[in-house]
Amino acid sequence: MKTSITLITIFLISLQCSRFQFGSSQEKDEKAGAVVTFLQGTILITNQGKESKAKIGDVVRPGDRIITKLGRVDLQTYRGEVIRIKDNSDVLFRDIAGESRPNTDIHLWAGNLLVKSVKLKSGQNLSVTSPTMVAGVRGTVFSFELEKGSVPKVKVYEGAVSVAFKTSPKLIELNEGLSKENYNRLVKTLEENDVVLEPGEKLEVNPNLNELVYLINAKVAAGSLKGDELSGFIDFDNGLSKTTSVVTPQEKAEAETLVAIPAETVKKQIELQNAGTGEVATQEIEKAHEEKRAEVLNQIAAEAAKTGLDDEEEIHNHYSVLETIHKSNGDVLSGAVVAQLGDIFIVHSTKGVFQLSVDDIEYVEYRNFKVQTRSKK
Repeated sequence: MKTSITLITIFLISLQCSRFQFGSSQEKDEKAGAVVTFLQGTILITNQGKESKAKIGDVVRPGDRIITKLGRVDLQTYRGEVIRIKDNSDVLFRDIAGESRPNTDIHLWAGNLLVKSVKLKSGQNLSVTSPTMVAGVRGTVFSFELEKGSVPKVKVYEGAVSVAFKTSPKLIELNEGLSKENYNRLVKTLEENDVVLEPGEKLEVNPNLNELVYLINAKVAAGSLKGDELSGFIDFDNGLSKTTSVVTPQEKAEAETLVAIPAETVKKQIELQNAGTGEVATQEIEKAHEEKRAEVLNQIAAEAAKTGLDDEEEIHNHYSVLETIHKSNGDVLSGAVVAQLGDIFIVHSTKGVFQLSVDDIEYVEYRNFKVQTRSKK
């Protein structure tokens, strides 16, 4: 006998709306935007259906989409957040903070983000979402990764991030599928799984529950959810949890390379773009970012040198990797690539710590594969 159950799917999106303020004010704000401060490779920006190649100084607006393939791009918002979109990513900027718009809402369809927030005031929010997850932050550095066919990965380097499932707030009429007991377990699991991640912690997601949330979101949007489609999902007891995940020296170094340029320069560029020009500020952006990243790379190299490691085993234990760096002049270094930003590599080897340009390196040899940095002549 089929039991009719009314499922009020208020799940976590309803609870999170007040916290992260989704669907923020869409009032006109000419200052709302993020400026491209650094990029590598080919980056595509879609604005109002028109696609173009990104360049330094471009302003990304609410509603714009960025796709990276073999490339990455750093952006800085009017408010000061710095966002790195890594290779093979597809990102939609649902909202970007400005002078009067209080929220930045970044939706990741696929790929990997590294985000450095600023200290937010009351009523201001920064959120990163995927089809099934929402992460809300305040003054933090964290990564958010989503591979197709997988569950989101969130890791915190500084500050704290609140992560929750994102589900539809609509009512669903089910005539079959979940028993009342399983439905109550599902609601309880979703409502109670608001995980706060702190430095050195990463998110663990129940794949079964993640799949169910995705199904609910997709089917409800299409108006085609049926009760029997939920019948196979019974593992509701564990939704979100966290586990210790040490921040590696390489991760720490990469977070440090996410540099911010003077806020005045970003604001000036947005204003110039609004006026139809931006060449002068673009030059300022390039210079400011170059100076900042040179400073940071010097600091990373100095910190690596302070460890005093000069033995292969010590270097391997510290960085959890051992690589062979083949230089263009024929020299060979044994050690680890600590960081890379642009054309500069920081290499910690048994012979010391070096800053090498991409032209200095023929290739880097790992345990079972090679990464070619430039074509052999």
